[in-house]
Amino acid sequence: MQSIGLGLRQLVLQEMAPCHEYIFPMRSKVVLLYGSSERVLADCVCSIAIFRRHATLIFHRGVDLTDTHHLLQGSGKALRHIRVERLEELDRPELRAYLREARRRSPLRARRRTNPEDVETRVKKRGTRRPEFPRMF
Repeated sequence: MQSIGLGLRQLVLQEMAPCHEYIFPMRSKVVLLYGSSERVLADCVCSIAIFRRHATLIFHRGVDLTDTHHLLQGSGKALRHIRVERLEELDRPELRAYLREARRRSPLRARRRTNPEDVETRVKKRGTRRPEFPRMF
């Protein structure tokens, strides 16, 4: 699963750079957010969620995308996602088409470049655990 997550990250960086990336672990997944400013949570364009058995490419304004390839899943007010289970699925040109359209509709207006220096990456450190109180009974 790690190779699928890294491959999906590379694909997103190629289509979204320059952008801001925010990486943080959760209980059952690792989440990578991509946005146009350092306020990635507020103006997120897309994200990747890496689970144990699959990875998901999430478009935060996916309801606005034209789904000509019928790959977008979800029925919420805004989010749509594409589930990736095999490494071969990363070669589909439809993924790049959805990423390009999401980029066009986002505030990312700078010229697209693919240098690693064009991406500002922040990694959230795990929070410290609260000290446990001694059990009284």
